[in-house]
This record gives sequence, structure tokens and C-alpha cells, in this order.
Amino acid sequence: MDPNSPIESEPSGSENSFIKPEPLDSPIVAPSISGVASTQLSPNIPTTHLSASGASLSPDPSTSTPQAERGTPTSPNVHIKTDPEIEQKESSESPDIESNSTDYLERLITVNVPETLETGVTIGIDLLDQLKAKLSTFQNADVDVWLETINTLKESAKPTRTVVGVVGNTGAGKSSVINAILDEERLLPTNCIRACTASPTEISYNHSDDPSQLYRAEIEFITAEEWIKELQILFNDLIDGNGAVSRDCSNADSEAGVAYAKLKAVYPHKTKEMIAEGSPQEFANEPAVRGVLGSVKTLKESSAKSLYSRLQHYVDSKEKITGHEHKKRNVPMEYWPLIKVVRIYTKAKALSTGAVLVDLPGVQDSNAARAAVAEKYMKSCTGLWIVAPITRAVDDKTAKSLLGDSFRRQLKYDGTYSAVSFICSKTDDISITEAVDSLNLEGEFAESWDRAKELQASVSSSKSLLEKLTEEKDALGERVDEIEAQLDIWEDLQSQLSSGETVYAPFEKSRKRKRPSKSLQSRKSRSPYGSDVDSVHGIDDNDDDDEAYEDNSSDKENSQSIEKGRPLTEDDIDEKLAYLRAQKREIRDERRGLDAQIADARKQMREAKSERQEILDEIKVRCIQGRNDYARGAIKQDFAMGIKELDQEHAAEEDDAAFDPDQDLRDYDEVARSLPVFCVSSRAYQKLTGKLQKDDFQGHGFMSLEDTEIPQLQMHAKKLTEEGRASNCRRFLNDLTQLINSMKLWASNDGTQSTLTDVEKRREEMHLRKLLNDLETGFDTSIKESVKLLKDTLQEHVYSVFTSSIPAAIAAAPNTASGWSAPKQLGGMVWATYKATVRRNGVYSGASGPHDFNAELFDPISRNLATGWERAFQRRLPAVLDEFAAKAKKQLKAFHEAAQDRARQRHTNVSGIVTLSSQILAHMRTIEQLPITLRAVITDLQREASRQFTPAICNAMQYAYQVCTEERGPGSFNRMKAAMANHVETARYTMFNEATDTVKEQLEAMCRTVQKRLSDEMEDMFNTIFRDYMKVLVGTTVDRHAKLPPQELAMRANVNDFLQHCDSMFAPVLGETGVDERMETTCTTQESGANSAVESQNENSSDMASIKLEAPTETRVSVDRPDDKEDVIPGLEHDSTLAEADELMQQQIRAQSESVECE
Repeated sequence: MDPNSPIESEPSGSENSFIKPEPLDSPIVAPSISGVASTQLSPNIPTTHLSASGASLSPDPSTSTPQAERGTPTSPNVHIKTDPEIEQKESSESPDIESNSTDYLERLITVNVPETLETGVTIGIDLLDQLKAKLSTFQNADVDVWLETINTLKESAKPTRTVVGVVGNTGAGKSSVINAILDEERLLPTNCIRACTASPTEISYNHSDDPSQLYRAEIEFITAEEWIKELQILFNDLIDGNGAVSRDCSNADSEAGVAYAKLKAVYPHKTKEMIAEGSPQEFANEPAVRGVLGSVKTLKESSAKSLYSRLQHYVDSKEKITGHEHKKRNVPMEYWPLIKVVRIYTKAKALSTGAVLVDLPGVQDSNAARAAVAEKYMKSCTGLWIVAPITRAVDDKTAKSLLGDSFRRQLKYDGTYSAVSFICSKTDDISITEAVDSLNLEGEFAESWDRAKELQASVSSSKSLLEKLTEEKDALGERVDEIEAQLDIWEDLQSQLSSGETVYAPFEKSRKRKRPSKSLQSRKSRSPYGSDVDSVHGIDDNDDDDEAYEDNSSDKENSQSIEKGRPLTEDDIDEKLAYLRAQKREIRDERRGLDAQIADARKQMREAKSERQEILDEIKVRCIQGRNDYARGAIKQDFAMGIKELDQEHAAEEDDAAFDPDQDLRDYDEVARSLPVFCVSSRAYQKLTGKLQKDDFQGHGFMSLEDTEIPQLQMHAKKLTEEGRASNCRRFLNDLTQLINSMKLWASNDGTQSTLTDVEKRREEMHLRKLLNDLETGFDTSIKESVKLLKDTLQEHVYSVFTSSIPAAIAAAPNTASGWSAPKQLGGMVWATYKATVRRNGVYSGASGPHDFNAELFDPISRNLATGWERAFQRRLPAVLDEFAAKAKKQLKAFHEAAQDRARQRHTNVSGIVTLSSQILAHMRTIEQLPITLRAVITDLQREASRQFTPAICNAMQYAYQVCTEERGPGSFNRMKAAMANHVETARYTMFNEATDTVKEQLEAMCRTVQKRLSDEMEDMFNTIFRDYMKVLVGTTVDRHAKLPPQELAMRANVNDFLQHCDSMFAPVLGETGVDERMETTCTTQESGANSAVESQNENSSDMASIKLEAPTETRVSVDRPDDKEDVIPGLEHDSTLAEADELMQQQIRAQSESVECE
């Protein structure tokens, strides 16, 4: 098509007909829906400009086409006479070819396995890199746009993050559970001071392969402004009415004690006098502190132990770490009060798929900056894990209370009840006796208990036998010692006799003596027959002294009355030595028999002990599993009952007369079943994996890692990421499909593709513009209807509750305020807590628990609103978005079928139609993804809006908080109570309206954001459709008389060839190899079709010279007029010239343009 043709010119003042949303007064910003949504995929076609009224540039049927000519979809042929061969060639092209060169890619998009999709994304990124290299061989404006589009698409392939918040009370074992999930003995930092000083800790996967950076951490510190605000609160808590440090600073649990501990941690050399005389600004400006505030400290280590040690330096007390409490002069500055958030990066397999665990210490932190960070994480959490010790989880009804009513209600506002998982920790902490009794397992284990008792008796019997045998063996050892001593004496006598000396028998007499208290090892060193007798399973063979015994050894010489003084002969000595040696052999044989008996007794005792331990382990396993099952069921039911109570509370307050407590508002059994509950033992898991070597912990009762349920929890963490990963991958692959299709249309365009005459092109363009206008109008109408439904839903379920609940809140406000200062026994606060709360703008968590004046004032509205809010955002609004997607897909399908039928009837660019069919499927997948993406946008914005109620109440209460904070001296508490009561009485008539109006503005801004996102997305899609269909069905946008440079033609041919075959890159992902035969056939068909089109165009051009001329300068056009006259140009006479037809069509187009401008 000639770009200078009037058909290309747009009417002045025209604008896009998609809804123009109201200005975004709110600062709400939503993330981009698609990585390439805002990038035009074609540099050739200008953005279409459509009128605000929805009119198109196609001729108005009422003015340009007679009514009788608009009856059927078929049209007459306005043609130039051509060679019959060409007509035969055109008719030989089958319009039924549906081959598709992105077959593998489109099949891959339907896969549900995230790992497979991610492999496809990796291949897609490689494909884009190759495509960039081929495009870079030639440079012009078109190539620059394509390169920018490719880079944008690559950016959208970044992995998604799935944030999982981990919450629980102090002592719940959160840190141990997280360390076990990470497969680390100790990585998560802990703090020994107070639970409220802990920082939010984010743990995510470390993608670095540098051995020196396998473990990384980032410590972000609060800013100077945030520290000054914190110091102001600390000074107010610490300084009394006389301007001195309060005496309560020595009480660690008091507000003054907490403030003093923080100040001394950061400023260890400041005395009480220096603190009293200082100011927050002066303290914040000290060089050591100023150098830390607002900074981020990065730590890199090769081991978890090293990183943990360095983290402790920042997050824990130096007093604990150094142990140099007495060296006050050398006490270093501590950093824990200044930390905002800690981020840890580790190569834990549980986090490898994108899960991010966040240890949340609580949103009512004493530090406002940390509380804000915790609140931010809560808003962005995809999952929420609640940790409680199993010994308290059931008794404390933790699943039902969910850490407080306000926390539970906020889950309902956020729509995260379905994202909650419950973790019962410390399952190894169990009393078998209590468990058997509580679980009624006595009968089940009766035989096991009896057998265990028998085995215990056997162990005791074996122990007694061992002691007896050991004593006998020891006695034999004594006799051996004596015989060896006598052998030494007689051998000496034998030696003396041999040397010629006269020897006499030694004198021996019976004597009574105690058994020597020598160790068996010492005897063993003297006697080759000695053997060590080990203690067996706690039996100490050497603990008891033996009774005195008689030495009954007497030799034959004594029995034969050998007289002392008679010299010994050689025979006497030989006889004596023989006797002693025989006696020694006899004892040795006897000891061997005892050794065998001892070994057998030990074996029996070991076997009995082992069998008994196995029985006890089985009983323990059964008790642990039984308690786990009981706790799991009880927690599921408590969780469901907690939701039921909220539902009934709202239903009763909404319509007390119609409320039926026996009528369930939802399937609470399904709610219970859907709650994931894990009963874990982090210590047993770490012990079984070879950690905790220094801990004397026996993992009895845990036969395998699966018994600890940590592996199941790790798998659960991975599974939470699957939906987001798959969705992100499909979005990328779908956008890649669109890009490939659009680039194929562009790359195959060499300026010679069009086979239509100028008249035919204008006629086809007018028809296509009419179809496009209908599509645009349909999109326009669907967006308007959807936005209206969004607003109607909010009015019905949210705004109406505002109106009905505000009077109740106004009426309850005075009593709520007076309750804060009531006597403690009636639920009121003591002066110190009341003072600390007003100093912190009504929000404080101390020893007496959390307090939130603002939330309590708003509670009458919040209770009534929770269910309606949940219904609107979790059910109705998603349904509206799904309905929009269904309508848009239906409209898109109708448009494509109409355009495709027209093209087949005209035998227009069959191969191009195949590409358009693939492209339209990609567009439909984009539309299917829109509700999912917009639900995420709405979720983020509504979570933010739901948190604006109490800040608005807080702003309205500022005057009262300031007045109460400034009160000093005698009677100050009474004056504080009076000031609070007076202010609440005055402000209650306006502050609730102000709070709800604030949120209403946020929600209206949300509607405008959704409206704009829908309009932008559908407009981008429409522009792509306009370009692609115009290119394929009407003809090239390149000047048909212009020639592309040879270098560009070569580059386009190279790109086109690559795009025609790149789909085979995805075959291995689907388990297939090589190039699919169908794809090869498709490429051949498309190539032959393109060649035929070029040949047809060339032949048609040459045939133009042979057309019969009625006048020297005019070419006549033969107009066939069949029964269907839909597209006959009004006013065009039979046998009119080409110039006349062209001029007449231009006049009609100009008239149509003027009509559009007037409208």
C-alpha cells in the first residue's frame, strides 16, 4: 500500500476510543501486567487512532453502502483480467492449511510442571539472544525497536519471589525450625535481650557461585530521621517530671528500663547525668552513630558458622558475646537497636525455587521503623506460617485465636486465610506416661509394657550375674598374682642353688588381708593372664569392696613338714616350681571359663537392653504420632471454628433477626481440611543429619527424617512457589510466541508480497477496518461494564457497611476511651502503660500485652466490615474479571473467524492466516492471564487500603495524644484521662467518616488503576492485531515502489529462516527430538506459498501491459456484479477506469473522515 494514499491519513483531532479513566489522584502504583505490554511489536505500522465515540474509519454503512448490499458476508469480485494460469495457481492454494511453526512452543505453554516451563524459558532466552545477534547485522529504526522489545521480554523472565511470613510467640522455636528448613545447624541470628528488639529477617536463595560468598547477609540500619523519632520516645519514657533519669530504669521490665537498656547499648559511655542533659538530636549526631544510620552492611562468608558469628556481632548483646562486663571502659557500641531488617542469602534447596522466608517478630515492635518493615512484609506475603510449640498449640487454641482477634481479622481483610500453614514445633518434647494416658493407649501397649518389664528384669539379672562373675574373676586374679610372686621367689632360689649357694625354703604362713584396691589394668600390667573387665551399660565392676578372704594356699613342702633350716635340693625346687605352674594353668583355665560366662552375660544384657529400647522407641513413635494426629485434627477444627465465629459475628450484627446459627455460611469442614499442619522436630532432624554434635540429644522416637516432618515442610515451601513460577513462565512463553509471530510477518516482508491491486487493497482495508472497529467497540464496552461492576460491588459490600456501622462506632467511642483508664481489675491500664501508649500515638506492646487505641476505636466498623470486604475482594471482584476475560475472548474469536473466512474466500495469503491463527491463540492466552494478574494488583491495593483505617483514626487523635504526653506532676493521670475523654467526645462525630472516606478514595483509585490497566492492555493488543491483520490481509505497509537495501533483505531473510525453524528448539523439553515432520511440511508449504505469491505478483504486473485500453491513457476495469453486492463501490459504473475507481474511493474515504471528525 502506498503510504501517501489518503487511506493512511487519520482525521485530525481523533483519539483512542478506549475508556479514558479519571486522573489518578491517588499515588497507588500497580506493577506491569506483561513484560512487553507497553512495547509496540512492529515498527512498521503506526498506532491506530480511534475516535472517542467508537466510530472507525471504515465507511458508514448508512451513507456509503446501500442497505441491500449489506446482507451477506460474501462479496463480488472487482478484478483486473489476468492470465488463466495465475487464477489456476491461486485457486490451487488450499485455504484449509492449519500448519503452525510454533507448535512445540504452544504445546509447552499448556504444560503444568514448573520445572519444564522454566527449562522452556531458558531456551527462550537463548532464542532471543540468537535473534538479537541476527538483527544486529543491520541497523535502522525497525531493528532498534525489535531489539528494545527483545530486551524488555528478557527482563520479564526474571524468577518470581514467593514471600512466606513466619510468625509465632517468644519460645515457639521459630529460629530452630527455620534453621532446620535451611539444613543449617545455626544460621538465623538470635537476640538474647528481648523478643521485641528482634529485627525482621529475610532469608532467600543465594544465586552466587563464588566459593567465598556462599553465605551472604545484608544488614540495613534505620535512617537518622527514624532514630531521632525513636530517641524522642526513649527520652520521654526515661526522663521523669524533674528532668532526671527515672528510678525505674533499674527495672528491666519497665518502660524506663527498656529505654535505658537501648540507650546504654548504643551509647555505652553515657552516664545518667549525660543522658538527662542530652537531646535526641545531639545523640543522633554523634559520629559513631551517624556513620551507621541509613547504611547497609554487607557480609560475605564461605561457611554458615562464620556468617552466624559475624551476624551475632550486630544483632546480639556484646555483654553476652565478649563476657567483659567488668571492663566498662572497653564496652563497645551495640547495633541491635539500630537495625531495621536483616537479609540472608544461602544455598538452601528449600529456597531454590524462589521461596523467601521472613521471620517476623511482630508488627507491634517498640521500634516504629521495624514495625513498618514487618507490616510491609505482611502485606506482601503469599503464605503465612504460624509456629507454636505442640505442647501449647492445642491448649492455647492458637489456631483459633491466631495471635489475637485483630490479627485474625486482618487475615480476613487480606484474604490470606487460605494461605495460612500451621507448624507445631518441639514434637520431641513428650512424656510417654502422660501421652499414653492422654491418648488412651494403655490397652494397645499392654503387651509391649509387659515385655519391656520382662526385659528390664532380664537386664537386672544379667547385671547381678556380671557383678558375681566379675568378683570371681577378680579373686582368681589375686591368686595368680600370689602364685607369680612365689614363682619369682623359687626361681631366684633355683638360680642361687645353681651358682653353688645353699638355699632354704621361704617361711609362709596363712594370713587374712583385704583385697587390694588396685585397678584391673594395673594387675593386667603385671600378669599376662589379667584381663580388663569393662562396665556394661552403667555397671561399675570396681565400685564395691570385696570381703576379706583367707589365703588358703599351702604347698606340699609345708604339708610334708619340711623343716626350716634344711637346705633345699634341686629336686625340691623343681617340684615346687612344677606345682606352682600347674596351679597357675588351672586358674587360667578357670578364668577363661569365667570370661566366656561374662561375655555371654554381657551379650544377653545388650540384647535385652536393645530389645527394650526398640519397644520403648516404638511406644514413643506411636505416642508422638498419636499426639501429632490429635493436634493436627484439633488445630484444623479450631482454625475452622475461628473463621466460623467471625462469620457468625458479622451475620448477627448485619441482621440479628434473620441470623440462623445453625445455618453454615460456608463449608467449614473443607476449611479445616485445607489447612496444612506440620508437626516437626527440628532437633531430631538436625541430629539425624549429623548436626548438633555437642548436644546430648537422643532422637529416640524418630526412625527416619520423614518422622521429623521437616522434609515435608521443605517440600511445602517449594510447592508454594509453583503457581507463581508457572504463571510467570507461561506469560513469558506466550509473549515470546507473539513476538515470533509478529517478527515472522515483518521479516517475510521484502516489499514485493502484495498480490492485490490498489482498488482491491482499498476495498479489503475498508472491510477489515469495519471488523476492527467492531472489535474495538466490543473491548470498549466490556471494559466499561466491568469497571461499573467493580464499583457496584464495592458499593454493595463495602461502602454500605461504612454507612451502617459509623453510628455504632460513634456511640461506642466514649466507653472505649474510658475503659483505657479504668482500674486494672476492670481491664484498664496503670499510669505507666497508659503514658507509654499515648507517647507512641496509641500503639504500644509492653509487659501487659499489646495495646492499640486506634484499632479499638474503629473496632465496631472493622467487625462488621470484615466479611463484606472478604466477599467483595475474594469472590465478587475476581468473578467480574473472569467475566471480562470470557467476553473479550469471545469477541476476539468472532473477529478472527470473520477475517479468516473473508481471507479464505479471497484466497488471500494462506500462510499468513496460519500465523494469525497462532497469534490470536497467544492473544487469548494473554486475556486468560489478565484476571490472574489483575487480581494480584487488586490484592496489593486493597491490602494497602485496608490498613488506612487506623492511621486515619490516629491522625484524628493526635491532639489528645500530644496533650496527654505533655502532662507532668501531681494529678497528671486524672488530667490525661479528662483530656482524652473530652477529645474523643468531640472527634467521634468526624473521625470515623474521615477514616472511611480515606479508604473509599483509595478503593476508587484502585478502580481507576484497574480501568487504566485494562484499557492499556487491550489497546496494546488491539494495535498489534491491527498491524498484523492489515499486513497479512491487505498488504505490505512498505511503499510498493520502494526497494529495500540488499543488506536489509539479507538480514530479514536470515531472521525469517531462523524464525521458521526455531520452534524445534523446544522439542527436547517435551521429550521429543529432531524436527517434527509436520513442522517441516509447514515450512515447505509456507515457503512455496510465499514464492507463489511473489511469482503471481510479478506475472500480474507484467500482465497489466496487455490489458485492453479503451482510450490512450485509460485502463478499463471490469466489474462483475453477482447477487452479493456487498463490496461494490457505490457510484462506480461498469467498465469504469482505474483512475475513476481510485478517485471515487478517495472521495468516499474523505467524506467518511469528515463524518468521523464531526461526531
